[in-house]
Amino acid sequence: MLVAVSLLTGMFGIAKVLMQTLPIAEVGMFRFFTSLMFMLPWVAINGIGVLKTERPFAHFWRAFFGATSLLAGIYAVHHMLLADATVLTFTIPLWSIIMAALFLGERIRFRRALATIIGFCGILMVVQPQTGIEPAALVALLAAILATCALTTMKNLTKTEPSNRIVFYFLFWGFIILAIPAALDFRMPAGEEWLWLLALGFVGSTGQYCLTRAYAAGEMTIIAPLDYMRIIIAVGIGFVFFGEVPDAWAISGGAVVLASCGYIVRREAMLRKQVPPESNSP
Repeated sequence: MLVAVSLLTGMFGIAKVLMQTLPIAEVGMFRFFTSLMFMLPWVAINGIGVLKTERPFAHFWRAFFGATSLLAGIYAVHHMLLADATVLTFTIPLWSIIMAALFLGERIRFRRALATIIGFCGILMVVQPQTGIEPAALVALLAAILATCALTTMKNLTKTEPSNRIVFYFLFWGFIILAIPAALDFRMPAGEEWLWLLALGFVGSTGQYCLTRAYAAGEMTIIAPLDYMRIIIAVGIGFVFFGEVPDAWAISGGAVVLASCGYIVRREAMLRKQVPPESNSP
């Protein structure tokens, strides 16, 4: 998981470089296309039979949520500090609670509700809406919601599907989905851009493979907190390569968001341990 978050955060850093000269949808499309090329040797060695699946629709929806989340994410990092955009993507536990209450009828306990409210206060500290909420911040929050759906679908797929097959279909369908908007505003990459695109594909595909393996090997409540390392990595990449320095409000708000989300994840793990095993007696 630590390797995955390092590579995927680096992927957004590379995308930020590419978006200085290439359209956003095209960068997203090439992310899937170049990553897919790195998967072809695996298919060639093992045969086309490794792609046989009984869950094609689940693979499609995992790719749809992932592709749209990626597009929203790279839009956000293009218009915001890399660290600020990354902080806003960590609101997944907060949105999960709200959606569960609205659409599944789940009851929100007091501690969970309080942590959620505190988490959204942290979001306001990062966004700083006193001068008007930046559209890119809303897009970053949308990326978090879509990522929640993608991760849930991926976790379900790992019960029956091997990691390589999940990654292949994610890349295949993601490329098809983003090729449509990319074709409307396409510019042929040149020179150094091709090298960056190859790096984008390699880092992205390797990161997705590690992420899939992590969720297949461990419980989400254990793995998810390791994702918070992205903040430190994003701050480092933003400072070294883009000269970005988050202000005091962003740093404080990010700490509040991480603390509230960390508490929610930890609290959920504790509650699961307290649930007694189901009895086999009538």
